[in-house]
Amino acid sequence: MIRAVSIGLLAVGFAAPVAADGFRIRTEVSGNRVWSDAGSLDAALGFSNRRSMTGSMRVMWDKTAGPFRFEIHSQLGFSQGDNVAYAAALAPFVGVPRPATFFDLTHTVHRDGDTYVTNMIDRLSVSYSSENFVLKLGRQAITWGGGMVFHPGDIVAPFAPDAIDTAYKPGADMIYGQYLFESGADIAAIYVPRAAVSGGPLDANQSTFALRTQFTIGALDSRVMLARDRGDRVASLGFSGALGGASWNVDYVGWKLANGETHPSWVMNIANFTTLGDMNVSYFGEYFHNGFGIGSCIALDSLPASLTKRMGTGQVFLTGQDFLSVGATLSLTPDFSIGPNVIISLDDGSALAGLSVDYALGDNTNLVFNYQQSIGPQGSEFGGRETSAGSGIYGGMQKTATLQLVHFF
Repeated sequence: MIRAVSIGLLAVGFAAPVAADGFRIRTEVSGNRVWSDAGSLDAALGFSNRRSMTGSMRVMWDKTAGPFRFEIHSQLGFSQGDNVAYAAALAPFVGVPRPATFFDLTHTVHRDGDTYVTNMIDRLSVSYSSENFVLKLGRQAITWGGGMVFHPGDIVAPFAPDAIDTAYKPGADMIYGQYLFESGADIAAIYVPRAAVSGGPLDANQSTFALRTQFTIGALDSRVMLARDRGDRVASLGFSGALGGASWNVDYVGWKLANGETHPSWVMNIANFTTLGDMNVSYFGEYFHNGFGIGSCIALDSLPASLTKRMGTGQVFLTGQDFLSVGATLSLTPDFSIGPNVIISLDDGSALAGLSVDYALGDNTNLVFNYQQSIGPQGSEFGGRETSAGSGIYGGMQKTATLQLVHFF
C-alpha cells in the first residue's frame, strides 16, 4: 500500500501541470566528499576517502476543504557511492537505532553494494481548524524551543547542530492539538506513539506525551513545557525578547530520568542584523550546556547510559558539556551569500568549523556549497574520542565538502 501510494503520487506529480492545484515538487542532487585522518575509525574500516552522490524528489500535495486540511509528502531518494558501503560497515559500532516513529512508511526500492534507493511517506496528515482550535492527526513535523544551533527544548526529532539541509524536518506519527486564547496565549499537546523495536507493539515507555504553553509577560515571550519522553520526565522554561536592535533567547530544560538522575541543559543565544556598505549581515552567538554530556575524555564505549540513550534517540548529538557557537550570513548580493560558522567545545578547545555558500540561480533554483572541518587533537570532542580505551582508533576527525543543487517546481 505504501509503495502504491508513493508511486501514484510520483506519477501524478510528473503528469500534472506545474500549476496543478496543491502540488509542489522539490528536487535535490548532491555530491559529497569526506576525508578522514589516519587513526580514525573511518580509516580503520577502509573509508578514509569517500565519494558519494545523493538525490531526492519530494512530491508534496495539500488540499483545504472547509475546516479540514489534507497533506501528503512522498520522497524518493537515492544514494550512490562509498557512503552506502560505509553505512553497512559502521552499523555494528552504532547498534540498531531506536524507532523514531510508530509506523514504518519507508520502502527500499533497490539496494546493492554501492547504491541505495528508498521511498518514504514523510507527511501524511489530516487537520481540523476553527477560530481557536486545531487538531492534527498523522505523520507531521513540529519544532519547539528557541535554539539556533542546539535545540535542547525540541524533544521530537531535532536537527543536529551540524545539519546542512534543514528544509524539511523529519515527520513523526503524532496527534497534535492546540487551543488559542483571546489574549494571544496558547496551549498545545502532542502524543507521539512508538514501539521498542521496529514493527513491535505500542510501548508507553518509548512514546512521548507533552504539554506546552506560550504567553507574554510584559515584553517577554514566554513558554513552558511538561513532558514524559521515553519513560523519563522533562520540563522546560524559555524566554525571548529584544535587546536594542538584537533579539535574545534563553531555554532551560530539566530532565529527571526514571532512575532518579537529573540532567539540566540550557541554551542562550543572541542575534542581530547590520549593514556593511551595501552588504546585509546577520550574526549570532549561542552558548549551550549539555546536561547529558561529560567533561572528561573517556572512550566512546564507556559513555554513561543516560548519554548513549539520548544519542540513540537523536536528541543529543555531542558528548561534551559546554559549547559556544558563533556564525554569520553575509549577503554580498541579493542572490549570493556566504555563511562562516564554528562550534567550539569549551571543555577542551576543539572545534567544528564550517562555511556555506548559497547562490540563487533563479527564482526556484539554488546552488549550495558547504564545507566542514574538525579541529583538535585526537581524544578531544571534535578531534575524535577513542572508540575503546587503548584501541588507538578514534571517531570523528573529518573534512566534508558538499555541493547541492535544489530546484522547486
